[in-house]
This record gives sequence, structure tokens and C-alpha cells, in this order.
Amino acid sequence: MKRNATAGNKTRNEIWYYSVFGAVVLIGTVALMLFGVNSRVSDDIGPLLAGLVLSIYVFRFGLPWRWLNFLFLASFLVVGLLLGQPGLMWMGGFLAGSQFGVAWRLAAVKPKVRSAWAVNGQGIDALTEARKTARDALHSLDGNKHERVVVEHGSARFEVAGSLPSKLVCHRNPEGDNDFSWAVLSRTGQAADESVEVPMGPMKGFIPSQFVHDLGPVEAALNDFLENPKAESLGPEWNTEIAFDLRLHV
Repeated sequence: MKRNATAGNKTRNEIWYYSVFGAVVLIGTVALMLFGVNSRVSDDIGPLLAGLVLSIYVFRFGLPWRWLNFLFLASFLVVGLLLGQPGLMWMGGFLAGSQFGVAWRLAAVKPKVRSAWAVNGQGIDALTEARKTARDALHSLDGNKHERVVVEHGSARFEVAGSLPSKLVCHRNPEGDNDFSWAVLSRTGQAADESVEVPMGPMKGFIPSQFVHDLGPVEAALNDFLENPKAESLGPEWNTEIAFDLRLHV
């Protein structure tokens, strides 16, 4: 699950890429028109502007029927071949305009407003409501129909998988998209080679017992996450070396 900030940065990068590439193509086409061998501005300016304006419109607003897209692309090639030397201007304008049209379309899309919190995909704005919803979800874990709890706040993510009363595996991450930043809740005093079967819907994981908990520590970890979801410095009870491998779901 991609985060809203990540998606926004990706969109801005795409707009920048399409705009720059379109500008480079347009500048190169204009340079060819002005300084190219056998080029005549009076003959070339019309096809250049026509290709530019037409492709900007089509790639920004689209065509009403899908089959028109194929017809449009085919006509673009045919016209370019039939025009001869001015056809290069037509193609250059068309290629530049397609980049500008896509950039315009991306810039015009309004980003969806996300709630401050999400519990198992349910958007929640108030922290008090998020806390209650997360606690209710945690208390309902049965390893079957209710097999996990996922709490999100921006890029931060908190996960619990398993079943009550004592087969819970808990993870958290300030940057949920970074696989190397996960931490798993652990406890001392358990044999390293002792494993516990933890159910999660159709899956069953055999987890070292030091990473399997009852409700108390997990609920405390949930409360801590709700208070400080972006915390990067966690206590010694959080293990980062094996955390990603112990996640029972993604």
C-alpha cells in the first residue's frame, strides 16, 4: 500500500519529467525548423502548431471512444509521411504536445484527501475514535475471520497478526514502504528455538516464542504507536534484524 505523500511526490516527479521532455522535443523541433537544411518556416510552422495543439488536447482530455485512439495514432503517422519535410515538424509538435498533455492531465487531478488515521482501511480523523476502533479490532482477533489489525498514520504503520489470548505478533514501522525499517515486538526469557504456531486466516506461521505475545504488551505497544506513530528510536523490546521475515502478511 503506497502512502499518500509518496504518491504525491511521484505525481510531481512525473509532471516534471513529462514537461521537461516535451520542452526538449519542442525546442529541438523549432531548432530544426529554423536552422535545418531545406527547411522553410512558412511551410513548417503550420504542421508544427497543428500537431502541438491537437496532441495536447487529445492527451489532456482524451477521446470519447477507445477505437478513436488507434485511428488517431494511425492518422498521425500517415499525415507525417504524406507531408514530407513539414511532416517532421508535425511529428515533433505531436510528440511534444503529447508530453504537455499528459503533464496537464496529471496536474489537474485533485489528490484524494486522506483521513489522519486508518484502521483496517477505515479512514478516521480523530485520535480518540482511532484508538477505540483499533482497540476493538485488537480485542476481536481470532486468527480466522478477524486475523489482523493494521493501523496507519501517514507513512507510519502498525500491524498485529494472530489470535487471542496469547498468539499475537506485533510490528511497527515509521515508513511502511521501507522493508528495512520494520521492527517486531520481542520478549526475553524464551528459548530461541522454541516456536509457536500463529494462525492468520488461511495462513499459519511458526514464530519463535520470543516474538509471540499475549494481549497486554501488544495493547501497550498500540497505545504507544497512537501517541507517537513516527517514532524512529524504539526501546530494546523492538527487534529490527528479523522483523520483516516474521510478518505474516504484507
